[in-house]
Amino acid sequence: MLPDDSRSIGVPPVSGADVSSASDSKASGWKPDLPTGWKPVPHWLPWLLQVNDSQFPSGAYAHSMGLEELTQRGLVKKPEDVEKFLHQQILPSLRAFELPFLAKAHAAAAAADLQALRALDDELDAWKLAAELRNASRQLGSRRLSLIRKLDPAPLLEDYANSEAPCHHLIVCALELRQLPVTAAACAFAQQTVSGYATSAMKLVRMGQEKCQLMIRGAMLALSPHLEAAVTQPPERIGWFNPLLEIASMRHARANERLFIS
Repeated sequence: MLPDDSRSIGVPPVSGADVSSASDSKASGWKPDLPTGWKPVPHWLPWLLQVNDSQFPSGAYAHSMGLEELTQRGLVKKPEDVEKFLHQQILPSLRAFELPFLAKAHAAAAAADLQALRALDDELDAWKLAAELRNASRQLGSRRLSLIRKLDPAPLLEDYANSEAPCHHLIVCALELRQLPVTAAACAFAQQTVSGYATSAMKLVRMGQEKCQLMIRGAMLALSPHLEAAVTQPPERIGWFNPLLEIASMRHARANERLFIS
C-alpha cells in the first residue's frame, strides 16, 4: 500500500500487484482505451478551481459594490430588477472595460513585467472615482495576493507585494491566473464578478439560491460570445463610464445603516 500522504483524493489504494501490472503494461507499450477526442486535463485547471471557488477567503462576501445602495433607493426591488441590473450595468462594463483591461494586465503578468503591471494598477486606481469602490478593490486584491503568495509562492508575487502597488483586485487576478489562456482568465474573472453581485442580492431582495444560480448562468451565457472580442479590444477602445454605480457607492459611504462595507 502507498503511504496515506501519497494517495490522490478519490483514488483507491494501489496494491503491489497493481503497480506491477501497470509497470508491465507500460513496458509492453500498452495504452488504455480513451474516448475519442479525449485530452489531458490542463495543468492550470486545479488551481483555477481553487482560486475561483466561492469559498476562497478573499473577503468579497462583505461587499455589494454599490448594489446595497441601489436597493435602498428603490432602483432594485425584486429578482427581475437584479437580473436587469446584471445585463444592463455589469455585463457592458465587463465587455468594454474590465475584461479588456484584464487582458492587458494578464499579458504583463505572463511576461513578468512588473513595471507595466504597476502602471496598469495605478491607472486602474485613477479609473475608480468613488473612494468606497476604490478601497474595496484594493482590500480584495491585497487579501487575495496575501493568500496566493502562501498557496503558490513565486518571486513575481513577492516582488509585486513589496512594490507598494495599490494591488487592485483585477490586477491580482491577472497575476494569479497568468498561466491560464487569457480567455479562460477573463471568463473566470467575469464569473467572480457576476457571482459577487448575485450572491449579494440574496441578502438584499427576496430571492433564493436557485434563482441566484439561474441569474449567474444566464449572465455568463450572454457574456460568453463576447469574451474573445473583449480580450482583443484595442487599447484606445478600452473604457466605460457607469455613473449609476459610482453615485450609489458615494451615497452608500454616508448611509445611516449598512449591511455591506461597500
